[in-house]
Amino acid sequence: MKLHRRTLLRGLFHGSAAVVALPLLDCFLDGHGAALADGAPIPTRFGTFFWGCGLTQKLFLPQETAPQAQGETLAAYMIRLAAYEDTPQLAALKPFRAKYNLLSGYRAYLDSHTNIQHWSGNAAIVTGASPAQDTQFEGKTIDQTIADAKAAGTRFRSLEIACSGNKRESYSSLGGANINPPETSPTGLYTRLFGPGFADGKNFKPDPNLMLQQSVLSVVAEDRQRLMANVGAADKARLDQYFTSVRELENTMAVELKKPEIIADVAIPDIPPEMTVNKSVPVLLKTVPVFSKLLAIGLATNQTHIFNMALTEPANTMFLPGDSHVFHQATHEEPVDPVLGYQPHTSRFSTYSMECFAELVAALDGIKEGDGTLLDHSLVLAYTDTSNAKLHAIDGIPMFLVGSASGKLRTGLHIAGHSETTSRVGLTVQQAMGLPVDHWGVGDNHTTKPISELLA
Repeated sequence: MKLHRRTLLRGLFHGSAAVVALPLLDCFLDGHGAALADGAPIPTRFGTFFWGCGLTQKLFLPQETAPQAQGETLAAYMIRLAAYEDTPQLAALKPFRAKYNLLSGYRAYLDSHTNIQHWSGNAAIVTGASPAQDTQFEGKTIDQTIADAKAAGTRFRSLEIACSGNKRESYSSLGGANINPPETSPTGLYTRLFGPGFADGKNFKPDPNLMLQQSVLSVVAEDRQRLMANVGAADKARLDQYFTSVRELENTMAVELKKPEIIADVAIPDIPPEMTVNKSVPVLLKTVPVFSKLLAIGLATNQTHIFNMALTEPANTMFLPGDSHVFHQATHEEPVDPVLGYQPHTSRFSTYSMECFAELVAALDGIKEGDGTLLDHSLVLAYTDTSNAKLHAIDGIPMFLVGSASGKLRTGLHIAGHSETTSRVGLTVQQAMGLPVDHWGVGDNHTTKPISELLA
């Protein structure tokens, strides 16, 4: 049997076809286990995870955030920050403490715009620009900027998931009010990843229908170019966004006409049963692990390198059955406990958000790939819209960077931003992903300073 990195095991199980991907064996790799045998690197994936209404400062923020002491070496500084104490709201992430960075104290600046409640922070973090209008982005979100450089060679430029089932809850955009539509159910995500168009790499034959569709698109390509050359700037921008979907279709077909490359230790699961999908906490705690597992296998089987998962909308309406107040409403109506110094009921929802996030991290870290795990070959930016939902505050917004981006990022640290722009995080992400950028952001959110303590 000839072995190569596309090899899959196939057989019959109870009369149905079964497919199991091989692990990334030593014979597929170079001598260091860090690249494929032909010299191609194991791909680094990037994704975002969004949840609404922030965290509770007294329950998530460690005390070990002092600035670097004068004369203290960088090594000593990082050791001190790595020793920060665990906090109650991050308990679900404790098993992965060595693989993520907690970022606190960074601020989304408004420039001349008003604070658009539950939107300004969200949009500024992922575009580097304060939004002028609600639900609109001032430019491409960071995932799409990275997709421009990293999406080639996969079926999908990016994958979006709305865990609540709401098709409007996607925070991936090419700019303006347009969003990349999300998958809203586990069965829908499964079908997208492993339904028609998914190939196992053995006995591969190009689909004649795909070849025909590709030919049709090639015929109209010249007309597209002529059209773009004869319209004004505003129409050109609109057409460019429209034709992006056409280019994505062309890319998808080109990939599906080639043998897929599957390099991780995964088995393609059965299609999940139909599940209730909404913002009930018990429902989310059931569906998010399924979404996460399917997404992780989709990344591992090279369906995409870029993803976005939205747990909720910014004005988070997560709820507990029988409770008369959804999360967002509770943040405004529940008084702050004078002894505790925070809203005890509301804080439960933030903790549930972190438990859901931990499911995604666990799914990525649970797949063996090369000399590490899928998480080790990924970088996930997890963020929210506000630092204090009751006040709609956008200073001190909590964020996480999870995974080392294939060794490009140090992990296990807590970095305090001291009111510096959130764009420092975005610039750091882009440099860790290998983009040749030395600045990012607009106006007061513009920066030339990545978080150097994190870059390896």
